[in-house]
Amino acid sequence: MHFHRKFAGVIAGIVTLTCLAHPAAAVYAEAAGSYSMNVSVDLSKDKKEISPYIYGINQYGNTNNYKNVTVNAVRQGGNRYTGYNWETNWSNAGEDWVNSSDTNIGDLSNGPGYAAKKLSGECEEYNVPYKITTLQMAGYVAADKLGQVTETAPSDRWNKVYFRKNSELQLEPDLTDNAVYMDEYINYLVKTLGDSTTSTGIQGYSLDNEPFLWNDTHPMLHPEECTADELIEKSIELSKVIKEIDPNAEVYGPALWGMLACIQAGTSENYTDPKWESIKNNYNWYLDYYLESMANAEKESGKRLLDVVDVHYYSQDCSTDDGKLQAARSLYDESYVENSWLQPYFGGYFPLIPKIQESIDKYYPGTKIAISEYNLADIANEKVTGKNVISAIAETEALGAFADNGVYFATYWGTLPECPYVESAINLYTNYDGKGASFGDTLVQAKTDDLSKAAAFAAIDGNDDSDVGVILSNKDKTASENAVITIDGSASDYKSAVVYAITQDSSEIRIIDVQNNVSGNKVEVELPPLSVAHVVISDELTDKTEYEEPDITVKETVYNVNDLATSADGSYLIPLGDKKNLKEIKFALNSYSTEGSAYYSGGGGLCFSKLTPISGGEEFWGFKTVNFSNGQTEIVVPFDEYYTDSNQDEVKSVVGDTEAQWQPGWWKFSEKQGDTGSDIVVNYTTVTLVYEYDGETGLVGDVNGDGKIDVSDVVALSKWLANIEANIDPKLADVIADDCVNIFDLAALKRKVMKG
Repeated sequence: MHFHRKFAGVIAGIVTLTCLAHPAAAVYAEAAGSYSMNVSVDLSKDKKEISPYIYGINQYGNTNNYKNVTVNAVRQGGNRYTGYNWETNWSNAGEDWVNSSDTNIGDLSNGPGYAAKKLSGECEEYNVPYKITTLQMAGYVAADKLGQVTETAPSDRWNKVYFRKNSELQLEPDLTDNAVYMDEYINYLVKTLGDSTTSTGIQGYSLDNEPFLWNDTHPMLHPEECTADELIEKSIELSKVIKEIDPNAEVYGPALWGMLACIQAGTSENYTDPKWESIKNNYNWYLDYYLESMANAEKESGKRLLDVVDVHYYSQDCSTDDGKLQAARSLYDESYVENSWLQPYFGGYFPLIPKIQESIDKYYPGTKIAISEYNLADIANEKVTGKNVISAIAETEALGAFADNGVYFATYWGTLPECPYVESAINLYTNYDGKGASFGDTLVQAKTDDLSKAAAFAAIDGNDDSDVGVILSNKDKTASENAVITIDGSASDYKSAVVYAITQDSSEIRIIDVQNNVSGNKVEVELPPLSVAHVVISDELTDKTEYEEPDITVKETVYNVNDLATSADGSYLIPLGDKKNLKEIKFALNSYSTEGSAYYSGGGGLCFSKLTPISGGEEFWGFKTVNFSNGQTEIVVPFDEYYTDSNQDEVKSVVGDTEAQWQPGWWKFSEKQGDTGSDIVVNYTTVTLVYEYDGETGLVGDVNGDGKIDVSDVVALSKWLANIEANIDPKLADVIADDCVNIFDLAALKRKVMKG
C-alpha cells in the first residue's frame, strides 16, 4: 500500500508495508507421513568424561563470532597467521588475497602482539576459558604493509623467523633487525598477559597452519613443498621453546589440512618426498611417523613436546543435502561408507577420529585429539548452508561424535553471525534455554535403530542422573519422527520431559513439547522433519511451557537508490526511522563482469558517525560491512549493536545517528582483474528497511521515531502536512490506520498526546 498526504501533496520516496505472520509449525502440516524410532539410553554402561573444549569456534578474522553463541574455546589461526609479524601486526594473506601484506590483523600503532592481546580481551569479555594462538613456523613473515607481494622470500618484503634469539628477550622488539623471534613473542605474551595458567594468558599454541599447503597457500613465503622431516624438525624445535618459557602451555600440531595430509606428506601430484617414500611402507600413514618422531623427541628432551595432535576436517561429501545430513558419520561410524572422491582410494582411513586414536595408542599414548578447523557443509557456500536446518543437524552430530570419541578440542570454522543454524546447534549443547543450561559433562550410552535417520547422544552431570539430556535428530526431509526414548540402568523415576528444538521453521531454539506425565522411564517425542532437539528428562515435574509464536508484525520501508539524498563525499543517506524496531537493512543489486570472471566480489560500508560504546567511552565513527559476490542479488545487513571501529574491532554500541551513510564502493575483486576489480559493474537498485513490532507495540504515533509519543510528534506531523521540511516516519503517522496520512491522523495524535 502507499501512503498519501491528502490536502498536501505526495510523500517523497516509496514506502511499502507488509504484515507477515509467522505461523508455528506451518511447514509440518505438509509432511508426508511419519516413522517410528527407538532410542535407548543406558546409564549402567561405561561413562565418558566430555571435554568442555569441543564446544569451540575459530576467531575468524575481524568478524565477531562470539556474540550469539556460548562457547568454551577459541582458536586464533588460519592462513593469515602463517605470515603474521607479531612485532608490527602486519600479515600476509597468501593466495587468499593476491599475496597481500597489509594491516588486516593490525598495525604498528596497535603495539606488539596485538592479535593475541585482542584474543585475550575477547575471551575475557565473553567468558571463554580456553584459547590458542598460532606461532609462525614456515620461515618468513610480512615485513611491510604495502599490499601485493610478487617476490619470493628471502627479499626485503619478508622478515625471517627464528625460533631462538640467543640473546636477551625484549618487551619492545627491535623493528630494524629484519628478524622475528618466536621465543621473544612467547615471552612477551607471558609477561603481558600472564602464563597459560591464568585466565588472561594463552592456554595453547598451534605450530603454524596446514604446513603441507604452504607452497599453495603462501607461494611467495614458502615456495617449495614442506617435506615430512622439515615439519617434524621444526615442530620439535619450536615445541622446546614453548615448553621452556611456558611449561604448562599445551602444544598443538601439526595442524594438517585434512585426511589426505594425514596419509601422505605433501600434496602435489608431481612431487615426492624421497625420505618419506623410503620409509612410508613402515607406517599406516604419515601421522604415524609424525607421532613416533614426537614421542622419540620427548625421550631425548625429557619433556612432552606434543600435547594435542591437530587435524582439520572439511567434509568431502557435501555437494548434496543427503551428503551433508550423513557427513558427521565419517568422523566416527564404522558402518558408514562416504560417497566422496576419497572413498575409492582411502576408504580404509574412515572413520577419521578412531583412526587417529589408533595411531596415538600405538605411537604416542596420552596425546589428545583436536579438530581445530571443521565444517560439515560446503565451506565455499557457508553463508547459504549455515542458514539451513541441515547444517544444525550435521553440527550437533559432529559435536556428539567429538564427545563420544574423546576429542579434547574442536573449533568450528565459519562466519557464525551469518550461520544462525550453526550457532543454535552449538547452543543446543552449551546454552539451550538461553540462561546457561547445558548438556551434561558425562556421556552415557545412547543409540537409535537407524543412524541414517536419527543420531542420539545422552549425558548427565557427573554421577547425578536426576536429569538426563538427550540430543536427538530427525534427518528425514518429509516424515515426522515418532521417537520412544527408553532409559535403563537408573534408580530414578523420571516424571517430566522438555523438548528444546531447532526446526526448518526457525533457527531459534524453542520448546516444542512439555510433558509432566512421563512413566516407566519412557518418553515419546515427535520431531518434525529435518529437526534436532535436546530432550531434557527429569525426575521432577517442570514448570516450563511450550513456545508460543509472538504476534510479530513486519513492516518494510523501501527506497529507490536514485531517490536517496547524498552527502558531500558521495555517500547515500538512508533515514533510519524507528531505530528501536529496525531489524535489518536489505540492499538489492545486480552485478556482472565485463570480462566474464567466474568469481568476483565487492563491498562497501554502512557508516555511522555517532556511535556510543555500551560499555562506556567516547563517541566514535564506525561501520558495518556491505559485501556481495557474483550471482548475489540481495545483501542483508543486521541492524544490531555491533559495529566495527577504525581499528577493525567490533564494538557493542548504540547508534545516535538518525540516518546511515552508505558508501557502496569501497572495494572490488575478480579473478580477471585481481584486487582492482575494474571489470566488475554493480548496480544497486533499492534499499529496504525492515522493522519488526511485537503485537501492538509499534508505537504508532511516534512519527519522529524517537521512541516516545509526545508534543514533538505533533509538531513534526503538523509541519509535514504543511509541506514544511520535517523528519517523520509515515507508517507511524497513520494513527487512524486508513492507509493514508492526513489531518485526521493529526487530530487523533493530539488526543493521544493529551491523554498522556
